[in-house]
Amino acid sequence: MKKVISMLLVFALVCSFCACRKDEQSIAESNNAAPKINFSEDLKAVWLSYYEIGDMFKALDETGARKAMEQMFSALSERGINTLFFHVRAYCDAFYKSKLFPCSAYCNPAYDLLELAVEYAHAYKISLHAWVNPYRVALDKQLDKLPKDSPAVKLYKKDKTTLLLTNGDIFLNPASTQVQKLILNGIREIITNYDVDGIHYDDYFYPSADEGIDKSVYAAYRNRGGRLTLQDYRRENVSALIAATYAAVKGYNPNILFGVSPQCFIDKNKEELFADVRTWLENGSVDYLMPQIYFGFENESAPFEECVDTWRSFMAQQQADLYVGLALYKSGKEDNYASENTEDKDSAYNEWKNHDDIIARQIAYLKQCGIQGFSLYSYAPLMESGENEILQHEVEHLLKAME
Repeated sequence: MKKVISMLLVFALVCSFCACRKDEQSIAESNNAAPKINFSEDLKAVWLSYYEIGDMFKALDETGARKAMEQMFSALSERGINTLFFHVRAYCDAFYKSKLFPCSAYCNPAYDLLELAVEYAHAYKISLHAWVNPYRVALDKQLDKLPKDSPAVKLYKKDKTTLLLTNGDIFLNPASTQVQKLILNGIREIITNYDVDGIHYDDYFYPSADEGIDKSVYAAYRNRGGRLTLQDYRRENVSALIAATYAAVKGYNPNILFGVSPQCFIDKNKEELFADVRTWLENGSVDYLMPQIYFGFENESAPFEECVDTWRSFMAQQQADLYVGLALYKSGKEDNYASENTEDKDSAYNEWKNHDDIIARQIAYLKQCGIQGFSLYSYAPLMESGENEILQHEVEHLLKAME
């Protein structure tokens, strides 16, 4: 009975957010039409971030971009990668031709980068998932630095409650119906114009647990008779977006996957970012979760195996798939968050410098646990190990582990 009530509540929230669209499918209708999709083989993925895209493509014309794109997908294919999470929106912008968002500062507007990426990805039989940060606008509190044609600027001019302004960040307000409409229309724009295989959100949700960032909006909610605590109110806002995104994706094409890569700690997601992954799973709002377990085996507070086992247990009875995000970028570096004993440079602090097979052993452990796949963060360390000898060896070991 509790689950039924929860489903009805999310359904009501999504409907209230989407009432402005007469043609919007209900969550229940979409879920009934969309069977869960599983990969036919283990997921072997990598994230390609916005700054890596900028470094690789911004200075190139279309001819050069095509050559670089073919080289990139050829290299991914040779390394056994079968899925690429391609950043298409990092800061309320677009790495594609959009009517809603301005061209990213990291992108060359002379050609459609996403169109090229999809073309070459499928030529090399690699799945391409459009990676979106739905709420993040800027990691800078100065509004006047935003592009004049940014939808965030337009929303803020009409209604200042549409943005959350923290000490150093600007985020779209998850409680705003106008924000919800913008994000969902952006997802529709991608899935209808590009043959992507998935939509992918990562771990940016509410920017802060500070009660002051949405004080007036929450007060208005309470004045209308709302009874949820601030924390539950925020969680319901985020869960409504997740459910509505799933509905939009599956309503268009049930074969397009939708998943989220939350932070490693389930309670932190819920209490600090207001990302209630349990509700998403219970409501059938995601095809997969991919927690970012960016820790070594010797991490004192979050050892890798313990974190994996926690997620396995958490999702044991769920229909969604479980994948794991792995921290290739740490190879050969000190891990400042692995131990409090940084002065003595203990084994946890130096684990990623003392061993060159951590990722390979993590992949082996995932296989042992029956987990279907993983994604590496990120593309550059996989391809450009440079003078980092430990990383070079790490890549060699992980490629063998992927076979």
